[in-house]
Amino acid sequence: MIQGIILAAGRGSRLGHLTEYKPKSFNKSGNKRYIDIIIDNFNNNNINKLNIIVGYKKNLFKNFPYKKIFNQQWKSSNIFYSLSRANKILKLNTCIVSYADIIYDKEAIQLLIKTKGDIVVLNNANWKKVWQLRFKNPLDDLETFNYSKKKNVKYLTGIGEKPKSMSLIKGQFAGLFKITPRGWKTISKFIKTNKVDIMKLDITSFFSQLIKKNKKIIRVVDYRKNWFEIDTLSDYKNYKIYKRKNQNK
Repeated sequence: MIQGIILAAGRGSRLGHLTEYKPKSFNKSGNKRYIDIIIDNFNNNNINKLNIIVGYKKNLFKNFPYKKIFNQQWKSSNIFYSLSRANKILKLNTCIVSYADIIYDKEAIQLLIKTKGDIVVLNNANWKKVWQLRFKNPLDDLETFNYSKKKNVKYLTGIGEKPKSMSLIKGQFAGLFKITPRGWKTISKFIKTNKVDIMKLDITSFFSQLIKKNKKIIRVVDYRKNWFEIDTLSDYKNYKIYKRKNQNK
């Protein structure tokens, strides 16, 4: 059985007043909170066993009928540490992992389910239109996302670093990925062997370290439908523009 993990421990301080009294995943697109849209995407793929990693304002999650895992160190840790709090679940189950501040369609999860591999990341292949809306100079925020292709399988070869050229940007990490128990075992062994400090580590930085040891360890699947990240007040405003332009597509 595939389980879902939603990483919702952070406050999202860059959203200012919008997260003063609630987590950023409680902000709304129309009449629905971001986290409810994400949960619907899981449920619409018959993934009903969900685990929410909580931290900031954890009591607001108490009515969700899903397992809550509290990251007690949410103030001082980064998102990879939040993921590690689901260690027992990841050891035993294939999991689809989602950030909590992104808007996407159910097809994103479908792609991850269908794609073979122990660690599979979703590539936002339509990143240009989103980044052009979010940033006056997209290169200020863009990170590397590169892959090689062998026998129709894409393997991640670069992620999360400052790009030296546009040729290293074949997409952007979409904040969604799949891990099987064997994949998590590989990750856990890598952390132990290389004495990786996971407290301050984000997901892309960890994947970057991992693929430097093995270029064929993380697979990539392209996603071309709606996607948006709401990380700042500017994103919050720009998402309304994005939604208006794409609602009929």
